[in-house]
Amino acid sequence: MLISPVKTFLFIMAIIVLCQSTGICSSHIRIVDNNEPMAVIVIADDASQQVQLSAKLLVEYVKKSTKTELQILNCSQLQEKTNKVKIRIGTGDYLDKHKLNLDNLDEDGFVISFPDENNIIIAGPTDWGTEFGVYEFLERYAGVRWLMPGTDGEHAPEHSTLNIPVKEVRQEPVFFSRNISGLRGEAQIAWARRNRMHGRVKFHHNLLHLFPPDQYTKSHPEFFPVHKGNRYLPPTNNTHRWQPCFSAPDIVNEAIKNICSYFSEHPEATSYSLGVNDSGGHCECEKCMIKNSGKKNFIGYRDVSDLYFEWANAVVEGVLEKFPDKWFGCLAYREIAQPPSRIKVHQRIIPYMTYDRMKWIDKDVEAEGKRVTQWWAEEAPSFGWYDYIYGTPYLLPRVYFHKMADYYRYGHAHGVRAMYAEAYPNWGEGPKLYVALKLQWNPDLDVDVLLKDWYVSAVGEEAASDLAAYYGIWEEFWTKRILSSKWFTEEGQYLYFNSKPMYLDLVTYEDISKSRKLLESVLAKAKTPKQRARAEIFLKAFEYYEASAVSYLGLVKQIKLPDKDRKYYEDMYKRRFELVNEFEKDPVLVHPVRFDKRGILEY
Repeated sequence: MLISPVKTFLFIMAIIVLCQSTGICSSHIRIVDNNEPMAVIVIADDASQQVQLSAKLLVEYVKKSTKTELQILNCSQLQEKTNKVKIRIGTGDYLDKHKLNLDNLDEDGFVISFPDENNIIIAGPTDWGTEFGVYEFLERYAGVRWLMPGTDGEHAPEHSTLNIPVKEVRQEPVFFSRNISGLRGEAQIAWARRNRMHGRVKFHHNLLHLFPPDQYTKSHPEFFPVHKGNRYLPPTNNTHRWQPCFSAPDIVNEAIKNICSYFSEHPEATSYSLGVNDSGGHCECEKCMIKNSGKKNFIGYRDVSDLYFEWANAVVEGVLEKFPDKWFGCLAYREIAQPPSRIKVHQRIIPYMTYDRMKWIDKDVEAEGKRVTQWWAEEAPSFGWYDYIYGTPYLLPRVYFHKMADYYRYGHAHGVRAMYAEAYPNWGEGPKLYVALKLQWNPDLDVDVLLKDWYVSAVGEEAASDLAAYYGIWEEFWTKRILSSKWFTEEGQYLYFNSKPMYLDLVTYEDISKSRKLLESVLAKAKTPKQRARAEIFLKAFEYYEASAVSYLGLVKQIKLPDKDRKYYEDMYKRRFELVNEFEKDPVLVHPVRFDKRGILEY
């Protein structure tokens, strides 16, 4: 029997109306329609505080984007017959009905799933994964970006309607632990977290806490090192230049006892740091020396890796008998920078290779760094990279986006599974840390796409190319021109940011003038209040760079502009101090490492 064209038309219209009323539109689910809520958020009755906060954040940013507030309901409050779409955050009875294979994901991973036309699930195997799934939901579907710390750093594009494509998203981080240090204040910490920073391994200098001198110099003086034939008993306030005597009788059992006590008192802890103390000071007693290779390692320090890892392996074996699921981080640093030659590293130990990988712009340094990375990959089942990506106290924006992307990809391909960096940011470096955290989640992302998205989101389409050109000047400076500077050195584990800034020898007045013109153009072309606020941040940060470089050129190199006298350069020198003091009150521009502390970088 044929159906009349009129009946066919009416049937199609009924389907369209039904789709609109339920929020379904072909392969999309609509959660906001013309600034009207088409969805509710559902969490378990016993949802953790972290999941509750994630749900509230979803409400907050959907509202910022659409001026529409979605309601949060507990499962017991939910009327199942509601015609609104249910965005279910976290685990619960509903999730148990659907096989999402969350157990196969890393703890920070998540799934955004669409079991039917009325439900969306955002869930991870842990609350961290669920939280990161909410961030992905906002970034992917609402275009939200956390570009920099603070409200001016938030980008939430305006929408009257939000349509969510019905296509499952499943993600997990490539590097399971991702952390940067030197952040200052709640705004900076919140920014990093929303860009999925989550450090999951403890590995810093810690042996002074495992064997605190105020206790053990009295009860077990033999636990402390022999230096130049004499037992060194560090004072209570001495936190560096000494290590325990790893061959001392009973030092393994004492370490096991102390670490087991820590895990008993902190059952939530997943790892413990076996990181050596800072600045060397290893024991020179006969028992220790005989266990060393007797050679210098690849960075020129006495190699004590065999001695250290023999001790660490024994400690870890003892702790695992009581706490079999724990991890142990340590620093592949100075005297233990290279893998041991006699023994394998225990599979539950994660050594962090410490190196400033911006130095990989030098081909020979890069080749050596890759060789040692592959060496660690052969000797340690899991290992991490410790980097030095400092922003402050550098006197120019130290950006090297593409080199950073290259070495993250290399690290992932050669066994690196955890990332840490000393960052101490200067947000005048714009997208540097944003790009770093995005690449730590997925180093296969296209860095040029990331940068373009950041520039456009920050200052708008028209101004973006000028902002990109500004950072392009300084990326070229730090990845090409800097190789001809006496400041750049192949020796050591990091570039000497806390010494005389001879890299300023390479700066020209043209660099500074062009940079200022580009940033002033960015400000002129920015359209919205937030775009202008960000442009002003970049320009204000540049004033510090400008004052530093110009005063250096005029006062140190004695290269002066024809129309400027000495007072101009002296005023620029003073301006550096004025600006860094002003920044102390700014949650974004504050310098975690001031150039004038401890007399560093005062030329």
